[in-house]
Amino acid sequence: MENPELNALRDQINAVDEKLVQLLEQRFAIVKEVGVVKQAAKLPIRDEKREQAVLNRLKAKVDDEALQPAIQAIFQTIMDEAKKLE
Repeated sequence: MENPELNALRDQINAVDEKLVQLLEQRFAIVKEVGVVKQAAKLPIRDEKREQAVLNRLKAKVDDEALQPAIQAIFQTIMDEAKKLE
């Protein structure tokens, strides 16, 4: 059974997902550049202080505290995948 309200909400989610993919592609392109700079400078790929600072900064930007663990987990995964590209 068709539900126009549900379909409209799903369309909104799909639009957000498409934007997220574009932003992730942009982020990962920059990550690759970071990897080149780190390799040239003989710096380690992993920077735990930087990772924690990023997570803390993003956590502080989340208005709904109930979403903070999910946002933190998502960004931890993004950073884990980014390290593979560096």
